[in-house]
Amino acid sequence: MDTGTLAIIMLVAYLAVGIVFCFFGNRWLKVIVAVYGFVAGYMLAGVLVPMLFSSLSDTVVLLISLGVGVVGALLFVFLIYVGIFFIGFGGGVLLSLLLIDVFNLNLFDWYVYIPVLVISCIFGSLTLNRRRIFISIFTSFIGASAIAQFIYQVAGGIKPETMMLYYDQQATYSAYSSLIYIISLVVLFFAGLVVQLAVTSKKKT
Repeated sequence: MDTGTLAIIMLVAYLAVGIVFCFFGNRWLKVIVAVYGFVAGYMLAGVLVPMLFSSLSDTVVLLISLGVGVVGALLFVFLIYVGIFFIGFGGGVLLSLLLIDVFNLNLFDWYVYIPVLVISCIFGSLTLNRRRIFISIFTSFIGASAIAQFIYQVAGGIKPETMMLYYDQQATYSAYSSLIYIISLVVLFFAGLVVQLAVTSKKKT
């Protein structure tokens, strides 16, 4: 499978996952947790497998990543509180990326990882303890980020090197600091948050 085809698959996945997370985070919690586990496993394998086994073809890497994604989905569904924690954790990671850009830090310096882990763990714990509000916040944020990445790619031409499957550090940093990405993220985040809180408020009354 060529690079262009893989990039299009990733782009469609960004859009689909983004819509589900951004607007249905609280309403479809088990589905969200399953999707989150799949995406987390897929992206982790997509980054690590090529680094550890550089001789593998793109098709083999894709198949391995899909398998790891399925395992991640099942794990997060059966251990639902772990899945909920990592929803907040993922939101903390994305927020940290924005803070890194604001303070003009290098995303790939080793000492940056420590505060990122602390922030992400705090947000994961908050999501467990204040589920409704924080799941709405973080799923809206994560979903908005995925849709914003889709918009960035469509607006500027598809750049496979900015997607996690390919992991080009400089290109990835440029994508997340792009004005198109940031504006799309902010608008979609607030739209998703309003929709989710409105829906869950109606369910409670």
